[in-house]
Amino acid sequence: MQFRPTTVLGLFDSSQKHFVIPVYQRAYSWDKEQWNIFLTDLKEQIHGDNNYFYGNLLLETIKKDIQYEIIDGQQRLTTLTIFNRSILDVLKKRKDLEIEFDFESKEKIYFKNGGNVKLRPVEYDRACFEALIIDGKDKFETSTPSQERIKAGKKFFINELEKLKTQDLLSIIEKLESTELTCIELNGKKDSALMFELQNNRGKDLTNMEKIKSYFMYQMYVYSPEEETESNIEFVSNIFKLIYLIINDLKSLNEDSVLIYHCNAFIKGYPYRTIDDIKEVFTSSTHKVKWIKDFVTELHTSFSNIKKMESSKLPYLKDLRELSIPAFVYPFIIKGYKYFNDDENKLNTLYHILEIVVFRYRLINSRADFISRLNEILLGFNGNLESLRNHFKNKFNDAWYWGDYRIKEYLDGYMYENRVLNYLLWKYEDSIQNKGYKVGNCIIENEQIEHISPQRPTNGNPISTGYDVNENNEYNEIFINQKLNSIGNLMLISGSHNSSIGNKPFKDKLLSYKSNPLLKQQAEIESYLEEENKKWRANEITKRHNKIVNQFAIPKWSFENVKI
Repeated sequence: MQFRPTTVLGLFDSSQKHFVIPVYQRAYSWDKEQWNIFLTDLKEQIHGDNNYFYGNLLLETIKKDIQYEIIDGQQRLTTLTIFNRSILDVLKKRKDLEIEFDFESKEKIYFKNGGNVKLRPVEYDRACFEALIIDGKDKFETSTPSQERIKAGKKFFINELEKLKTQDLLSIIEKLESTELTCIELNGKKDSALMFELQNNRGKDLTNMEKIKSYFMYQMYVYSPEEETESNIEFVSNIFKLIYLIINDLKSLNEDSVLIYHCNAFIKGYPYRTIDDIKEVFTSSTHKVKWIKDFVTELHTSFSNIKKMESSKLPYLKDLRELSIPAFVYPFIIKGYKYFNDDENKLNTLYHILEIVVFRYRLINSRADFISRLNEILLGFNGNLESLRNHFKNKFNDAWYWGDYRIKEYLDGYMYENRVLNYLLWKYEDSIQNKGYKVGNCIIENEQIEHISPQRPTNGNPISTGYDVNENNEYNEIFINQKLNSIGNLMLISGSHNSSIGNKPFKDKLLSYKSNPLLKQQAEIESYLEEENKKWRANEITKRHNKIVNQFAIPKWSFENVKI
């Protein structure tokens, strides 16, 4: 281990030296807040006499004086390189540059000398970084969040630097090149693991994934037989390399969320809170090296399976997405992939069970502790779908809150503005469409819920004819409380359609429903009417309500509907 004080200029000023950010490190994550602090610090420094200190860089020596991997400091070094590109681009456009500025020399020092690229970010961002920063091009089609940050960082610095005078830009370059830093050069993964864990314990701003990676690498250093230490640390490093390649492709979840869901599934269930819980289980283990290897291997599998899930088009997973997948569902999915691998029939059955759970959870607006009741089910889930279905059914009925009786009570009650109303009505629409047709992929412009019997008078006028009103054209209290906002009186409709019919007589509304070529739930309204007296009253609402609730919703979201 060597401590080498240097300057920014001294760090880069070599024709052969270059720095590589290994793929198991976090991709570029700084954004406007950090860029602004970086630039503000520099602008303040040019007006002071003190030297600017840029902190420590942890480097693993791959080839002395030539190639180094960055263990800690990759965000700062990447930002520094983006900034240097930005300030040189701004200076090149200045016509009042009176001194002869050696742009070519700066390009060789900070970006590329011959074929030697001075800084190489993680593999999947290199093409972007080399195009926009190393080669100084203006355009690149980004495909990852970190690439977008690289592009945005360059744009931010250029916009801010263009506001400064040319002399201030030159002063910033001079101050930056003389900025002091300390390079800590480490030999091999063993020293790297030890030093990174020490840095970690001093409060560095790292993700939990980075913290647990450094912790495991350090524990391999502590518990491995001496002859296996290097290879065991390398094992952890390589697994995290694979994980970070997957992280870059994830769209719906971040790395720390997947870590939490994995630990929910396999460490402590839902009571898992922090990586201290992982450390607690690890500390109590007997074969510590094996425990770490098994954990990181399983963790990689979970990340890989979450990536598979994101690209899956299984029907009940699509339904779950429409309901918006709550956090408590993901540990079940992670366990499901472990037991079922790529068996789509079993996975879809799992999603069907979870869709029923989520529907009930979102339908019932209860303050009761839902998650604690699921923990026993999660911990007991070992791949047996029939057992899982029955466990949910029995637990929900025992707890009452989300059981069959409570579901019926909610569906029979006030449903307007319920969180699942639109979803339920779309599923009902699918069920009444002609065989071979589905409307699930259709979009209603400005989707709204229509009260067939109007919710209130429009523009101060009394409710029009054809509805269940008294001689004063008013609903009675029973109708308002039991029928007006019940599901039998509610229907999907577009915003423009809804506003066009408002408080019109029922016969006019009926004509507009029948003319809708898409939604059968509008066209079928006529089927509930009496031939001789086409009005929309409590009796008609009750008939429609019974069909939607008793014949459709109750069976559909019953656990008995899941066929194993």
